[in-house]
Amino acid sequence: MTGPEPRYRTLVGGADGVEMEPAAGWSFSWVDRDAGVAGLRAAGGSAQVVVEGWGSEWFVTLRGRRIPVIVRSRREQLLAEAAGASGSGAGPIDVTATLPGLVVAIETAEGTEVAAGDPLLTIEAMKMQNEVRAPRAGRVSAVAVAAGETVATGQLLLRID
Repeated sequence: MTGPEPRYRTLVGGADGVEMEPAAGWSFSWVDRDAGVAGLRAAGGSAQVVVEGWGSEWFVTLRGRRIPVIVRSRREQLLAEAAGASGSGAGPIDVTATLPGLVVAIETAEGTEVAAGDPLLTIEAMKMQNEVRAPRAGRVSAVAVAAGETVATGQLLLRID
């Protein structure tokens, strides 16, 4: 499922006592619901996560990385999918930093055509390199950062038309 912004991941449910629907192959269970500690399990292993937030905007902390998540009811998800199918997703899209760090490499330039999933740049945070990929196909119309620059969460990295 896709969210309205590339920096968010979407889960259906999760609020008002409704259980979340995790990615295929994963199971979700509360370890300590009051403390916001949950467990994720898959055939390849398991991990504990911290879940915090309110309303539709939540954060899941997994292995030291705080990941923004939008929680929607099934109705809200269907409406978002219908809006995306109607072409309202056309137009420029801002790609922003999902975590603070150092830009170590830029793999694209203004005017470059990119496909969904193409690597755009790499940010180093907490001694790990995180590749930022194109959320959809388009042409890079602006690159707002340079290699060696420090970025903050939510800072504009580039724009795709």
